[in-house]
Amino acid sequence: MGSGIGRLRLYNFRNYASLEMELGPGLNVLVGENAQGKSNLLEAVATLALTRSPRAGSPAELLRWGSEEAAVDAELTGPAGSEKLGLRLRRQGGAAADALRGRVARASLIADRPVPARTILGRCPVILFWPDDLQLVKAGPDARRRQLDTLLCQLDVLAADELARYRRVLEQRNALLRRLGESAGDHGELGAFDEALVRHGARVQAARRRLVRGLAPLAAAAMTSLSGGRDELQLRYRAHGEPETDGGSDDEEEIARRLAEALRARRAEELGRGITLVGPHRDDLEYLVDGRAARSTASQGQQRTAVLAAKLAELRYARERSRRLPLLLLDDVLSELDPRRGAQLLGSLDEEGDLLQTLITSTDQPALGSRAARRFVVRHGMVTGL
Repeated sequence: MGSGIGRLRLYNFRNYASLEMELGPGLNVLVGENAQGKSNLLEAVATLALTRSPRAGSPAELLRWGSEEAAVDAELTGPAGSEKLGLRLRRQGGAAADALRGRVARASLIADRPVPARTILGRCPVILFWPDDLQLVKAGPDARRRQLDTLLCQLDVLAADELARYRRVLEQRNALLRRLGESAGDHGELGAFDEALVRHGARVQAARRRLVRGLAPLAAAAMTSLSGGRDELQLRYRAHGEPETDGGSDDEEEIARRLAEALRARRAEELGRGITLVGPHRDDLEYLVDGRAARSTASQGQQRTAVLAAKLAELRYARERSRRLPLLLLDDVLSELDPRRGAQLLGSLDEEGDLLQTLITSTDQPALGSRAARRFVVRHGMVTGL
């Protein structure tokens, strides 16, 4: 028996007033014109599993226009049985609150009981593939760091906690740097923040490095398969400012020593600019095709194939490390790929077996060949089966 989502319910989420649907194992295809709610449905699943939206800048954007609350519920099935996950969004301040900027409180549920958000992470691992992801190689490092952290937080609870602590320290340290830059304050205040930044930053960077080292051989194998042996892909973690060639050490003490040295060396510059210039928030995931930086030397086709390979690596890594099979969300990706790469992607998914639950959105019926799939039509925030 596989694992995945059986029944899915939405209430006032984006353009869905109310929805209840039954997803099947294997392929689930959601077909509809643009702006009908296909991406919103995938976003609902991702937001439930990740406890925050991978697309929205604010939870307020997730509430249906004019609504004060929203809900997402999913019944998970797995070898150990089933359980119910839930997400609740409620606008603070009632109808008078700003419809887009008003604060929205979030609550995660298991079996209808509130739980800390981190308890949800990893219970339904999701691998996300949005059209924008095909630009990951060309995009700035923020997108690639987010790619790593989204997977890391689902598979490593301790790393997720360290990342949250690091972000809080970073925000507080930046505020202090700005204040010190504007007035002649006591620079000794930075000491405690430096120590915390180094401690949590070393743990985050070490966890990311271990993740990349696990992903790298899987991505290389996927690239060989997708390119027919024509291209080689290497994933490498690159700490900001370090001239590394092998991905660097994942020893926390060594990383902490380097971070502390870098902070001391750039103290004056940080005070002048009012921002932290050292740490994991400046690092990158480097894609190399045939030994060269893919961002500047690879063709667009090679770049897209490299992203496909990296996503397949995420899927296979999550399958190996999680107690549940991951759920794959493909938002209109097939229409962004040429027929050959689309067929290669589907062929690679076939290798994962029928138990892998996949949700695919498309503006028309994708060519699935003889693959069995449950098909749905999405129109104006309503879903009907075919």
